[in-house]
Amino acid sequence: MLRRLARLLPQNGRNRLRAWQLKSLDAWRGRRDPNISSTGESADVERDCRFCATARVGHLVIGNVAPTHPGPFEHEDYRLLLCTLCEVVYLDPQPSDRDLQTLYQDSVQFSDKTYSDDAAALRVLDSYTRRIDRLGLVPTAAQSVLEVGAGLAWVSRACKQRSPGVHTVAQDVSTECATACPWVDEYIVGTIQAVSREPRFAFASMTHVIEHLIDPAVMLIEMEARMLRGGHIYITAPYRPPLWKPREGIRPWLHYSYLHVPAHIAYLSQTWLRQAAAKARLEFVHWDDTHDGHQVFEAVLRKP
Repeated sequence: MLRRLARLLPQNGRNRLRAWQLKSLDAWRGRRDPNISSTGESADVERDCRFCATARVGHLVIGNVAPTHPGPFEHEDYRLLLCTLCEVVYLDPQPSDRDLQTLYQDSVQFSDKTYSDDAAALRVLDSYTRRIDRLGLVPTAAQSVLEVGAGLAWVSRACKQRSPGVHTVAQDVSTECATACPWVDEYIVGTIQAVSREPRFAFASMTHVIEHLIDPAVMLIEMEARMLRGGHIYITAPYRPPLWKPREGIRPWLHYSYLHVPAHIAYLSQTWLRQAAAKARLEFVHWDDTHDGHQVFEAVLRKP
């Protein structure tokens, strides 16, 4: 009955309802497990921010988090910090180059039912198709699409479904999905530098990718160089636990389904993305952090 009533709500209402359901579940877990702290460490720290590049800026130490991936990794102890200036929540210490290889080149990422089950895959595809439709981002025939950190290239597939004549280019550092995406015209295995640095793309996407990057601001600069004037960049990424406030501390993060340690290096903010877009000579045109119960943000940038 509750699910049927929820379907009558507008999408924003359904996202808000899901957020409160998740927060209630977190509170219930906290009562059952009193060993989980409800607050972060009491003291703030002053340090250089790796994301807004500000020297000696205040940070809130949210709390400690353990690896969620089997590793091995260079570190076993991590913490989450919140920069009070750019509002980015990020992992400290950050993963090493060897850790990144362990995560993305030495392991299998797309083996669970979200990717192997046909019905689940169609739900993911439908979600991205509806999003690019709603935002008016579907490219026209003969235009080119770039999907960065593509994996199974859901956005390329959605573009092909809506406009079969588009040319799709997918890039990923892993070989895992390179032969599994017949909707991709060109699958490039390597870093973004392996994609020709010329302005030829009318649309580009990074879906659940930017949170994995050591320097996401540099990636925006690299993408801008490959975009046609008027082209759009679509970004989705984990944002925060549902309706999280700094005073709630670490506990909601420990139950956050998007907490992947050390894979997720940063949980970015609207403040940071606006600043990084301007430095990359991109216009900031859309932000929505209500997706999946206020756990995921979506943003659109445009090359003027």
